[in-house]
Amino acid sequence: MNDLDQILTAIASEQFGIATLETRMSDALDFHDVAVWQIGTALKAAYDAGAKASPLPPDPDLCLPTRFDDYEIAPCRRLQEDGERVRFYYESCEPHEADVWTLYGHIPGQGAEAIGDFDTSEHAEEVFARITGRSYTGRVGKTGGAKHE
Repeated sequence: MNDLDQILTAIASEQFGIATLETRMSDALDFHDVAVWQIGTALKAAYDAGAKASPLPPDPDLCLPTRFDDYEIAPCRRLQEDGERVRFYYESCEPHEADVWTLYGHIPGQGAEAIGDFDTSEHAEEVFARITGRSYTGRVGKTGGAKHE
């Protein structure tokens, strides 16, 4: 019996007085009358047990980077560095000064990383929606939590 089976059997025993969840091929042993409040209590116990369970350890073969925990879209302007080679850099600005709109992903404890530059804020918001599966509701340049570091 694995850990999950043990947890579910313990809940069934405690909440319903059912000794096992194994099929015993007997109506008297396999079918039970239970009250709705008992079902609710049992479901809550199962939910709580799942919430307490540790998440699966990351697959060491994948070596994935830390996930973004927040996003922001900020207006930026393009500036040129002096020197022999033409190099450009971007800095945050007011919306009316923007050359591009940059979508940033916030990395816990590390700051923000630019994901991409877009011609319009709408295009940046569309890409945000594709990444997260939700509409961008933050104010431009603010997400209520992500900090530019």
